[in-house]
Amino acid sequence: MGYFGGEQALAFEGKVFPDKGATKEDVMQRLSDFDAMDVTDIYSHNTIQSTTLMSHLEAAEIAKDANRMFLRRNYLYKELLPGCTKMGLEVKQMVKEMLRFPEDARVRFTSGGSESLYSAIAAAKEWGQQEKGILKPNIVVPYSIHTAFSKWCKYASIEIKRIPLGDDYRADVAAMEKAINRNTILIAGSAPCWPYGLFDDIPALGALAEKHNVWMHVDGCLGGFQSPFAEKLGQALPVWDFRVPGVRSISADLHKHGYSAKPLSSITFRNTEWEQYYCCSASDWPDGLYSTEAITGTTSAGPIASAWAVMKFLGEEGYLALAKRSMEVKQRYLEKISAIDGVECFPSDLCTMTIRLEKGLDLFAVMGGLFERQSYCLPSFQPPAIKIVLDPVTDEVVDTFVRDLAEVIPLVKAGEISIENLKPWM
Repeated sequence: MGYFGGEQALAFEGKVFPDKGATKEDVMQRLSDFDAMDVTDIYSHNTIQSTTLMSHLEAAEIAKDANRMFLRRNYLYKELLPGCTKMGLEVKQMVKEMLRFPEDARVRFTSGGSESLYSAIAAAKEWGQQEKGILKPNIVVPYSIHTAFSKWCKYASIEIKRIPLGDDYRADVAAMEKAINRNTILIAGSAPCWPYGLFDDIPALGALAEKHNVWMHVDGCLGGFQSPFAEKLGQALPVWDFRVPGVRSISADLHKHGYSAKPLSSITFRNTEWEQYYCCSASDWPDGLYSTEAITGTTSAGPIASAWAVMKFLGEEGYLALAKRSMEVKQRYLEKISAIDGVECFPSDLCTMTIRLEKGLDLFAVMGGLFERQSYCLPSFQPPAIKIVLDPVTDEVVDTFVRDLAEVIPLVKAGEISIENLKPWM
C-alpha cells in the first residue's frame, strides 16, 4: 500500500525460474493460490477504490473481458490500429461529456494519477521556462495535496512548497499567495483530497493563478468521475473544473469511479494553447519521429477498452445509480459509526471518510485489531484517524467493518490490543 514499508524479502529454496515449462493447468492453479492469499472482496473495499475492481458489479466483469480482449494491443502504434484509435477517441469524447469539459479541451490517457500529476508539472515547467524564463522553478500546493507532487518535484529538481492548511483542513489560499514568487510555475488544489475527502476552494485558487499568472492544476484524480453525478443527484459541491477561468489542467482517474481496469487515468488541458507545452516528440535517433500519448511509451489498449465498455454499458443512468449508492454507503457508515463510543466520523465532501479517534486512543493499536480481523483500512496521521473509501459497496461490506471496529475499540481501551498487533503488517 505504500504505508507500511516495502515488500518482504523471501528466502527461496532452489531455483524459481523452471528448466522446463509447466502445464497451463499447473500455472493457473498456482495463480489461484496467489489470489487466495490476497484480501477478499468483502474486506478490500474498505481500503482503496476498486481494489478488486468492485467485483460484485456486472460492469466489473465487462471491464475485465474488454481488458483481456485488447490487453496485448500497444496503443503506441495508433496508425496501425485504427480500431483502437477510434475507440480511444470515443473514450476521450465521453470523458469530456461526463465531466462537462468544453469541447475544445484536450484529453490524454496516462498510466495513473501519478503520471497525470507529473504531466501537469512538466507542462507548467515548460511553460514557465518558455514564457517567463524561469530556470529554478517552484510549485505552491496545500499540505493535503497528493504526495506524488513531492515525488515528481524530487525527480525534476523543482522546489515544492507545501503550505499548512486552514482550520477547515482545506487549502489556505491567503497563505499560498504569500508563498508565490517570481519562480513559481504552478499552484494546485484537490477535488477532493485523499487524506480528508475535502474539496479545496478551486475558484479562489483559480483567481490567484490568474492574478499572478501561474499554472493552475486541479487534482481530480480521486473524485473526477463521481463529482458530476453526485452534483446531479443534488449534492452541493464546490465548483472545481474548467468553469473556473484560471484552471489550465485537470487530472481524473478512470480506474477509480470511471470503473475501468487499472491502470488508466487522464490529464486534460483546457485547450491546445496549454496542451502545446506538454507535447514532446523526439527524432534525434536512427528511427525518426517518436511521439507518445503521455510520458510512458508502450501502453496497453486493454484498460482503454475496458473504459469504453463500462462507459457504454452504464451510461449516465448507470453512473448516477453508482454515485447514489456511494452516497447511501456514506450515510450508512455515519449512522452506524456514531453509535460506537471512542470514535467519530469527520465531515467529508466525497470519496473518502476519516474516522477520528478520541484523545489517547492508539491509532496503530486500532489498526492492528482491525487487521487481525481482516478489516483493512488506511491511516491518517494528522490528526490520528483511520480512512475508508466510499464506494458503491454492499451493506455487508459496511456492516462487517463497523462490527469489527465496535469490537476493537473497547479492547484497545482495555489494553488487550496494542501496536504489537499491527507489526505483522509493518
